[in-house]
Amino acid sequence: MLLAAAGLILGLQSISVLAVSITSAKEAIEKQNYTSALEDLKVLIDEGNADATNLMGQLYENGWGVEKDVIKAKSLYDRGARQGNISSVNSLRKLKNIEYKVVLDALLPEVNAGKASAQNSAGEMYEFGYGTDRDSAMAFKLYQLAAEQGFVAAQHNLGRSYNFGTGVEQNFEEAERWYLKAAKQGYTNSMFFLGTLYSNGYGKDSSHPGDVIAYAWMHNAAALGNGTAASIETRLLMKLQDNQMDEAKTLAAAYANDYVKPFQN
Repeated sequence: MLLAAAGLILGLQSISVLAVSITSAKEAIEKQNYTSALEDLKVLIDEGNADATNLMGQLYENGWGVEKDVIKAKSLYDRGARQGNISSVNSLRKLKNIEYKVVLDALLPEVNAGKASAQNSAGEMYEFGYGTDRDSAMAFKLYQLAAEQGFVAAQHNLGRSYNFGTGVEQNFEEAERWYLKAAKQGYTNSMFFLGTLYSNGYGKDSSHPGDVIAYAWMHNAAALGNGTAASIETRLLMKLQDNQMDEAKTLAAAYANDYVKPFQN
């Protein structure tokens, strides 16, 4: 009983010391007493305290008591974020968005000049909100401009936009059309998504059963290194009827010969 009580007292003392240390570190920062803050934070970081890691990141980001080092700040925020600190997550997002905005601003002249690779990259930034507010309609327009110039990654992205109705009304037929353009140039992700379209019954090609076509595309996506495709390929194989096995493998070999081998170095 006495040992349990002693353990409880020690635990409460440790919590008290921890709370005081974080509080004193924050107060020291507010008073611009950075030497004291650094001493407290270093101890707490060694103990795995995420709040302290985040505060240290702020010191490096702003150059308070240390030489300003945004890279070091990002590393600390990343560590804090992995520990579940929400402030670190937000700070890391803010720093990355500053970097993304610089990238986007540099891309825009090339976008306006009609460069397909820049249009596709900017489209991805608008779609996912990197360095700008999310704008799926703008992303779709940029993918379309680049895809119509034959840029394969944009053709895939345009197919994906139609597939999921991102920035445009959902249209599986258009999704398949653009995925096919990219897949026929060896684009792995388009092969994967064609496989999903056919496995879900949305493909329009009726020359073979849907599961056969799904397997053929998924097999090639898996062969090119798509890990998710590899697991789905096995499930698709189990769905095939006995008389469809050879047909599926023959079609997969034909796709490999036509759309994979010509694009391998």
